[in-house]
Amino acid sequence: MRPPKSRVDLDGSIGEGGGQILRTALSLSAVTLRPFAIERVRANRIKPGLRPQHREAARAVARIVDGRLSGDEVGSTAVEFTPRSVARAGEWAFDIGTAGSTPLLLQTVCWPLALAGAPSSLTLRGGTHQDQAPSFHYLALVWGPAVARLGFRVAVELQAAGFYPEGGGEFTAQIEPATPLPPLDLRHRGTLLEVEVVSMVGGLGYEVAERQAARALRRLRDNGIAAEAERVPVPARVSRGGHVLIVSTFERTRAGHGALTSRERSPEEAADQAVEGFRAYLSGGAAVDRHLGDQLLVPAALAAAGHPPSPAGVVPQVRYTVSEVTLHLVTNAEVIRKFLDLEVSVEGRLGEEGEVLVRPLAG
Repeated sequence: MRPPKSRVDLDGSIGEGGGQILRTALSLSAVTLRPFAIERVRANRIKPGLRPQHREAARAVARIVDGRLSGDEVGSTAVEFTPRSVARAGEWAFDIGTAGSTPLLLQTVCWPLALAGAPSSLTLRGGTHQDQAPSFHYLALVWGPAVARLGFRVAVELQAAGFYPEGGGEFTAQIEPATPLPPLDLRHRGTLLEVEVVSMVGGLGYEVAERQAARALRRLRDNGIAAEAERVPVPARVSRGGHVLIVSTFERTRAGHGALTSRERSPEEAADQAVEGFRAYLSGGAAVDRHLGDQLLVPAALAAAGHPPSPAGVVPQVRYTVSEVTLHLVTNAEVIRKFLDLEVSVEGRLGEEGEVLVRPLAG
């Protein structure tokens, strides 16, 4: 019998003090088989403690690694988790039950499943497009291609869009076994090749997609940027809303900047917000957008830590520039260092461009 691994103790109030601390801990615990305990969960949020989406993330990871979980009630501010087996590949279905983010749920469970040695199929139900979380379309068009470059291949397909506050969305994900790749260096993005406006709408009239696209194209044209637009009506079962995502493709990377049309934000306002995000990114020189900078950190750390093992003689290392050093990014780095013996360096001031380096510790 293998000796038990030392427990990681975490303070949920550090840094950004949100749910990502718990999600990162769950992913890394499932991969490393190190138990953890976290207190003051989401201490810096208006409603501290677990919300339904965080509870379901913890329960989902517990299912795939036969984990022992305590404190998994909505409102709980302390959680303990002990994985008891490596992740089991297969067919899984997870339902948040609210408009909580299914993309964030996928980003929690996909890493241990990708290292399980066989493909997995997931069905996830809840919110698919919301503020403060990556949208389904961001997953499909930006995040998926990016993590594939780290050896993690995840394909997603939308069945129904779910907007806040009703939710009711659903998508499937196919996760292939991870493969080792050479070190990744994304410090330079290269020349801008293409800009596409993805204007999607669910449960609303097609004219909303037209308004989103027209406004975004005009604003981009006014700034000297040529773009094409795709107007995408998607099924929505119980909710309605719109989403604008500006996908920019460069020689060496891809970025995404989006916003939602909602009761509080008109199609034109959503388009303006997406364009402004893209313009801010374009004005700098970083390769990776501010959200992807945070979302790449866990797979980068796993690759650098030898999950999966690199070929003999190859020192795994991931390096990239990010358009903004966020508190999410810095906090995520701190949690990763608790679980993995890595150098996880984030250079740059909060709110400014920076550079991330993830590699094994020297010696």
